Amino acid sequence: MNERFDIFISYRRDGAEYLAHNLYERLREKGYSVFQDIESLRSGNFNNALYDVIATCNDVVLILPPNGLDRCVNEDDWVRKEISFALSSGKNVVPILMPGFEWPKSLPDDIAAIQQLNGLVSSTAYFNEFIEKLSGFLVSSCNKNKG
Repeated sequence: MNERFDIFISYRRDGAEYLAHNLYERLREKGYSVFQDIESLRSGNFNNALYDVIATCNDVVLILPPNGLDRCVNEDDWVRKEISFALSSGKNVVPILMPGFEWPKSLPDDIAAIQQLNGLVSSTAYFNEFIEKLSGFLVSSCNKNKG
């Protein structure tokens, strides 16, 4: 994959797909280059493509629906792999907490640091304001015109 992205969206397809797609569309409207697997991934090795995008992007937006981290106890869980790779690569990870999300009692060591990161609670009622606030959390926002 040769295209470079500013933002990688990490999410569960069950529970966060709608918000992921809305974020993808709105952030692109603001001028960011955004990767969402369903929208951006064409062909080739899925695993390598995801790691390549995370390695070259500035920001990883992690959407957390209710029970969104429960499967992260499994080492082969893709959300866990994305979070672990992003954290170990020093990426700016921004957790987006959806209504009803609660942090699990414990997380695997390779992703436990996400609980300490500053994030946002998503809002569909105030989505424009939410997008503006999110823009302030992104490292990539330093290079973009807001509008």
